Amino acid sequence: MQTKISRFWVRGGLALRQNRGALLFIAAWLTVNYVLFVRMFHLSRGSAALAAICVMKMSGGWPGIYQSFTEVVVFGLVASLVLANVTRHYRPEATCRALAARASGHVVVIGWTNLGRRVADLVEAADRTVVVVEENPDLVSALVHDERPLVIGSAQERVVLESAAVARAKVVVIATDDLETAAVACRLVREMNAACELVVRCPDDDIGAVLAKTYRARAVSTSRLAAEFIQGHAVKARARAVVVLGKNSVGDRVVDALNEKRIPHHYAEVTDDVAKLTAAGVPQADLVVVCDDDLGKNLIRVDRIRDLNKRTRIICRAFHDEAAEVLSRAPFECIVISTSKHASEALARQGTFREVGITDVPERKVRALLAHA
Repeated sequence: MQTKISRFWVRGGLALRQNRGALLFIAAWLTVNYVLFVRMFHLSRGSAALAAICVMKMSGGWPGIYQSFTEVVVFGLVASLVLANVTRHYRPEATCRALAARASGHVVVIGWTNLGRRVADLVEAADRTVVVVEENPDLVSALVHDERPLVIGSAQERVVLESAAVARAKVVVIATDDLETAAVACRLVREMNAACELVVRCPDDDIGAVLAKTYRARAVSTSRLAAEFIQGHAVKARARAVVVLGKNSVGDRVVDALNEKRIPHHYAEVTDDVAKLTAAGVPQADLVVVCDDDLGKNLIRVDRIRDLNKRTRIICRAFHDEAAEVLSRAPFECIVISTSKHASEALARQGTFREVGITDVPERKVRALLAHA
């Protein structure tokens, strides 16, 4: 309800600014004739006001001419002009930016990535305000349509961060994939707000450590957190033959984590080819990790893995909760992990959002994430 009220006032303010010339003309026209009715026609102030706005009808002379002109021209043509002007010039991006500028004690998400979406979902689920900063307008078209607090522009520009009210934010999460943007944004955020909780996504641990030390930030790697989760599961399950499918950043992290615990494994490109799955050791594996998150392809991959090995445990990536629901049930029976969701909930458990009243994720979400661990 509060958001709807804010949007109403923001739209009203934009309409007033866009049509101030026409509105000033109407106000001046009504005021001058109100004074004439009081002084020259000796009407009471109440009657003069009613006559000026054409509620109390008058005939003959100037009052009759005035009211006819006012009803047709002022209340007709000018009102139509104002309406047309509002319709023609109204841009939802302006409402989004104005809502962002009004925010206070909020969370700023820089970069509408998977991690950015997950953080926004988590914060909004707790009924807190999120302001999004994203350079690519195509990525946030749905947010513009819904008139959410949003600033379209590069986080490397101070004016963009000022429009997101970074100076009044309690938490800033830099979730962008671009390392240069992340580094520049860290500097600008700290210059504008020395007290906020600052989180920066960085897949490189060394660079993340430098950014964390320099700008008093919390560096997070979604792939590292996912790898730690998978490592913990492999240790708990006492896995002795692990197949990791998908040579990407998550796969690399998983392999490093398995090496750290000296867990035997085979690392291969993700595939749905039965011969290649067999060559990778799927039939003998007690754990298979699928590091790709393409639901359509993963359904085929997991189905063929199950054909080759009914008993093996499968950990599979998926971004959407609906995909996780499908993969976790029979006949697939996977342990499903979303790297971005896991990272956002880990941040909440670590107290990152304590300043906006989020001390933890709901316990049922934690149980769902760890149900198969």
